[in-house]
Amino acid sequence: MTTRTFSRFNLWVMCLFALAFGAWTHLALRTRALAGLDALSDVPHLLPGSTGEQIAAAGALVTHPLIIFLTLLGLGAWTWRRRLRHLAVAVIASGLGSWLVCVLLKRLIGRPRPPSPLEGLLTYRGSAYPSSHMALIVAGAMTAIAVSTTTRQSRATVLGWRVAGVTAIALEAADRFALNAHRPTDIVGGALLGGLVTSCVLLLARVRMLPLIATRRHSTPRPVGGLCAVIYNPIKLADEMVFRRQVVDELTGRHWQSPLWLQTTPEDPGAAQAAEAIARGADLVIVAGGDGTVRIVTQALAGSGIPIGLIPAGTGNLLAKNLGLPLDQEDAIFVAANGQPQDIDLIRLVVDGRTGEPYRFAVMAGIGFDARLMARTNDALKRMMGTAAYVVSAVPELLAKPHRVQISVDGAKQVRGNAVLTVMGNMPSIGGNVMLIPDADPTDGRMEMIVGSPSGLSSWARMATRVLTRIGADRSLERYAGRAMSVRMDAPMPFELDGDTVGEGSYFEAEVDPGAVSVMVASSPANHWEAAS
Repeated sequence: MTTRTFSRFNLWVMCLFALAFGAWTHLALRTRALAGLDALSDVPHLLPGSTGEQIAAAGALVTHPLIIFLTLLGLGAWTWRRRLRHLAVAVIASGLGSWLVCVLLKRLIGRPRPPSPLEGLLTYRGSAYPSSHMALIVAGAMTAIAVSTTTRQSRATVLGWRVAGVTAIALEAADRFALNAHRPTDIVGGALLGGLVTSCVLLLARVRMLPLIATRRHSTPRPVGGLCAVIYNPIKLADEMVFRRQVVDELTGRHWQSPLWLQTTPEDPGAAQAAEAIARGADLVIVAGGDGTVRIVTQALAGSGIPIGLIPAGTGNLLAKNLGLPLDQEDAIFVAANGQPQDIDLIRLVVDGRTGEPYRFAVMAGIGFDARLMARTNDALKRMMGTAAYVVSAVPELLAKPHRVQISVDGAKQVRGNAVLTVMGNMPSIGGNVMLIPDADPTDGRMEMIVGSPSGLSSWARMATRVLTRIGADRSLERYAGRAMSVRMDAPMPFELDGDTVGEGSYFEAEVDPGAVSVMVASSPANHWEAAS
């Protein structure tokens, strides 16, 4: 999902490019109004074998549409790794779209190239109008500017990219003209088409082209002058500096104080940082990390009344996905700073009657099968395959031996024989759009339990099909609901909380903690428009 509104500036730019391209195409192809301009290409500008020809030919080859597109593909991959998903899609789609539209128009129009002594060059082939070189170089320049804007580079850097973009466009135009590869009208037409396609893509992807230097509207539901603590796992952030700049920009524009940066460590994954945020009187805590970081911080903030803004930075991102929060980093930061707080339940869990602070989780607790699955799936495989890594790791576990369990729901004992899968849940999805507990609601003060006892691969396949399609019932899968539950195993079993393996136990007592934490979620579209700059 996205929380961003369409940019008015992008809309105006797209409309201007559309009008300009339409008018220019009509004048260039349907009238002789620009014939005098095109006549400039009837005279050779460079001689074959000259130094100028060699330099221009090399420049044309370096800026070939395929080379520019591959560069944009790499830039898109760079932005995708930084969880700027809208920007990544826009960068790649701008280059590909500009190229494909140029190829289509060239085939439809079929305008021949101007006469040239250099017609043997690789970059001279094909029809002339519009220039693909110009369309791609304009797409590259505009997306580079959009990247510098989205990553919140300094004003000097954004200005530098603008100057570099204009310079690249001018040099490319001069190169195509000097090689007699295009007429002036072909060059301008290509530039206008590249601008049209790119501005259209940026508009639809809701990626802004203007740097955020204009005065913002300060209409926001959050209190002015508050303190925001940012707890983040640096290992999970692909580009910490981009993340920091985006957070500072969003908070500064809303009159927040300078954020309190609290970095987690392997030895201290979030509890101490959350305690410091409480002690410092934070009005909002933004958490950036994987499911483990989010769970630990959420557990530590339970009952504090401090709203939590989630920035998904892991593989599963279970809580964010179940609450419908954006996975794009820029969108997530916007929601964290400008959304509406929503109270959700947590589940308190005591293992083997241990004293001290109980565990708390927001999404699910799995005993046995899925805990072993989580432990088996290594981080490298998750980074490479995403949630599909769990499917690969699940194969060896399908033949796991069942264990005996005894279940109690709200004090009423229900004896159960053998089980392979035991999951207590507070939210419907376990990731990958798999709704294991479709009736779960984190705001109803109740929890759900799933107990599965498949025997053999065929039984696993049948149960998985029923879960994925949500059609019919499976006798090997039983469901329970209540405010308090307990599970007793016949032997110690590993368990996981919200996707992270925590330890082992044989007796698990769980109880709902209603409205324990408040999480920032997307507000209404009307509020988005008011909050957007």
